[in-house]
Amino acid sequence: MQAKEKNGASSIAWFKLAQFVTTKEKEKALGLYKLLSYSIDNKAYSLQVEADLFLAFEDYEVAMTKYQQAALLYKKEKNLVLAASVYEHLTTLQPENPHFLSTLIEVYARLEWEEKVEERFNKLIENYKNNKINKDVLLNTIDQIRNVFADENKESSLKKFVAFVNIKAPEFAT
Repeated sequence: MQAKEKNGASSIAWFKLAQFVTTKEKEKALGLYKLLSYSIDNKAYSLQVEADLFLAFEDYEVAMTKYQQAALLYKKEKNLVLAASVYEHLTTLQPENPHFLSTLIEVYARLEWEEKVEERFNKLIENYKNNKINKDVLLNTIDQIRNVFADENKESSLKKFVAFVNIKAPEFAT
């Protein structure tokens, strides 16, 4: 019975939090979230939700910091699918940020999602050709992906990636 009451109170609190966000009551929402966050066992998820709150209140700088912390924590915990989803969100919010895109490509490589690696690498090449990133970023990303595939004995993936680079960015081929 106590668990039901506890879950009910928690549900009401989450509903109240949504109301505060809807009515743009930032301080109340953040205060209530601080209390609710103690019931969240996963620190990375807690940071991600907190980032969502800051984003809802258009506090982009804090939101970006929280998202980055969440993504790094997911990555550290080897929860790569969730890390990828947060990095995808970061690249949506800041499409010109080469670090987010490079890290996303690296996470996709670790997941062996070759199609996503190629898709995002194409975006990196496009950014390079449009002078939005420098040559070093592209070279570092290529090395990073090669290292991921080599370190994890993914010879087939490494060969495909090298062939892909040779076709899409022959000036960086090795």
